[in-house]
This record gives sequence, C-alpha cells and structure tokens, in this order.
Amino acid sequence: MSDLHFIHAIDRASPNLASYCFQGKHIPKVLLTMRKAGGSPLEYFKITMLDVIVAHVEPAAGAGAALENVALSFARMRQEYVVQSVTGGSQGVVTALIDVKQNTVAA
Repeated sequence: MSDLHFIHAIDRASPNLASYCFQGKHIPKVLLTMRKAGGSPLEYFKITMLDVIVAHVEPAAGAGAALENVALSFARMRQEYVVQSVTGGSQGVVTALIDVKQNTVAA
C-alpha cells in the first residue's frame, strides 16, 4: 500500500499542507469525502485515515486553475463506499479497514 495521492485547487488549506509536510507533523485523523451532485448530494465514498503525515505537496498546472498534488502517508485507513439505489438513496455500505503497520485488511 502506498501513499494516498490527490489533486486539489490551491486554497486556504494549502499553506498548512506545505507547513505540515515541511515539519513532518503528524495529523491524528484525516477525512476525505466524495459527494454526488444534486439537490441532496449523497456522500458516496469516505476515506478516513489515522496517524497521517503529509508526505508530498507540489504545485501543478491546470487548465485555468491553480492546483497542487498532495500525498498523505497513513498508519490505518478505512474506506466506505455507499451503494446508491435507483431512487438516489443509500442501499448499504461496503467497507474495508487497512492497517499498514500490522499489514492487515478487514472488511
């Protein structure tokens, strides 16, 4: 398992991400959420990471937007995927727990 990499628009979190990366500061818990657009957006994918270090921050060129690449190292990760029903609601959750330190995976 490698670091979690993502790209995002440079915003008010950017200076803190760079500072945490430079200092090697540990973050106890990080939550990333993906939502479907619409009137009542469904949070369909959540990643919760524990004992996190910002491993990499790098500015990136985008089509008209200022972006940055970020990599997070973590000791444990929980992924939750919400299965969407035909009507747009939740139809159950698929979960995985990954412990990098212990080299284990649980569903």
